[in-house]
Amino acid sequence: MVLFRNPFRHFRVYADMSCSSDVFKPWRAPLDQDFNTGLYYMKATNRTIEMMKYWIASRERFPGEHDQTVFVRIKHELVSELQAKIEPLDTVYFGGFCQYHDDLEKVCTMHACCCVGMENKLHDLKDIAADWKNYTSLTPELREKGGFKWTYPTVCRDSMGWREP
Repeated sequence: MVLFRNPFRHFRVYADMSCSSDVFKPWRAPLDQDFNTGLYYMKATNRTIEMMKYWIASRERFPGEHDQTVFVRIKHELVSELQAKIEPLDTVYFGGFCQYHDDLEKVCTMHACCCVGMENKLHDLKDIAADWKNYTSLTPELREKGGFKWTYPTVCRDSMGWREP
């Protein structure tokens, strides 16, 4: 993941947990989003401590599963049993290789999701970091003009056999 600017103003103050998503669809209910636990923010409260205990304990119910898969399977339980408030993070601000936007004035992070293999992730994240360096070196007039786009994450998309932008 590459961090471009302070993300904290985009975390919902009422949420116990704000979590990145592979593909954000604003018309979907929060728990119907495609959560990706590559980035999440939790308030330090008694409820979030219980959420983490529940999540960790739930791994025994799903042996061999990644923590993200376990979270997706128990998210409704966290809400119903602990009254947790879980909110997705909009990919406009928290982009990833599954879904990203070319509005560089808004993006806070870019996550190497939808990618298999550390070398592949590093390759495409280096391209993103270079894009950011080029963008931030532009004059304010050129930035306002727009048209700047991220380098397509070809290596990551190829690792998934996925060519959709």
